[in-house]
Amino acid sequence: MSDQATTEVRAAQRRIVATVNASGALCAGGLALWREADRGEWKATADEISADLVLLEVPHHVVKAFPYPRAKSRSRLPRRGEEVRVDREDLAHLVRWMPSLQQHIDQTQDLPGWGFVMFEPRRDEVAIVHLALSADWPRWSAKQAATMGLMCANCGHDLLKVDEDRSPYNIPLLETPKKRRLVCGTCCNDGLEELDRLAVRS
Repeated sequence: MSDQATTEVRAAQRRIVATVNASGALCAGGLALWREADRGEWKATADEISADLVLLEVPHHVVKAFPYPRAKSRSRLPRRGEEVRVDREDLAHLVRWMPSLQQHIDQTQDLPGWGFVMFEPRRDEVAIVHLALSADWPRWSAKQAATMGLMCANCGHDLLKVDEDRSPYNIPLLETPKKRRLVCGTCCNDGLEELDRLAVRS
């Protein structure tokens, strides 16, 4: 039984190392492996990756996450899928099986974490909301960010760039109140005008 277990673990190690090298995304939050839903791809599914990590005793969790649409896709909607995530504090469990990963981990200290944070004015407060983006979002180009609606709708500022004066606020248009529309803090007076408008409506 021990020989069989070792064989299974070594096979899981080979698969995980290959998968991380091919499609792993590191950020300050940790390591993520994204898989698109309902694609029937030849790649390992999120469930299969999770099963291998269980064999290797690597703590992880699976979340829904969305990247930008494919360049040749007719749809401009974000792709739908799942992301297997290993939190930063648990990466040592994976480095045990993949020592070369450590040098890449050391280079991610200054990157943002998992979530893209935006502010959302409500009737009596400004809420903090996390967008469920795939973990590679800090490296998206301006074009990719624009496709995902992460540019200021007023001035076009790239909201992926960290700037305290230009934090992203969700200020929907009156005709489409449920559709997300991001505006930088400079253009929306840090959401104060939207707060006043909502207060009048209530």
